Amino acid sequence: MWQRKQTLFLLCSLAAVIVCLLSPVGAVTSETVGAANLLTNLGWSGESVEGLPAWPLFIFMAITGILSVVDIFLYHNRKRQMSICSYAMLSDLLWYVYYIVFYAGISASMHIRFAACLPLVSCIFLFMAKKGIKADDDLVKSMDRIR
Repeated sequence: MWQRKQTLFLLCSLAAVIVCLLSPVGAVTSETVGAANLLTNLGWSGESVEGLPAWPLFIFMAITGILSVVDIFLYHNRKRQMSICSYAMLSDLLWYVYYIVFYAGISASMHIRFAACLPLVSCIFLFMAKKGIKADDDLVKSMDRIR
């Protein structure tokens, strides 16, 4: 299980998700105070800014993290493992859709932080893991044909 390259890709995806959950993904500068309010996946670090709630960002990242952990331990069922990888990638893409809608709904000037690129990194690792799982599945099928 741990020697498979897709397990390492899933762990890297999980690490990107954890760093994204703990880091700010945006900052809003207020005209009145002049200080920056940081946007994390759970909400605002300072005073709240009017607009959509930020908690769906956390939900999408948490789903991706949970699916990555579950995916590591499903190495016996490769078809299910590939479908769970697809659902985790979908959750990453939904995070970006909500982030763009959230960004467009804020009236103040918002600046994107580095952690906003981590769901894309997670999605790339999940894609590479899915590709490795598919290669394992093809290898097993070819061995079955030889018998």
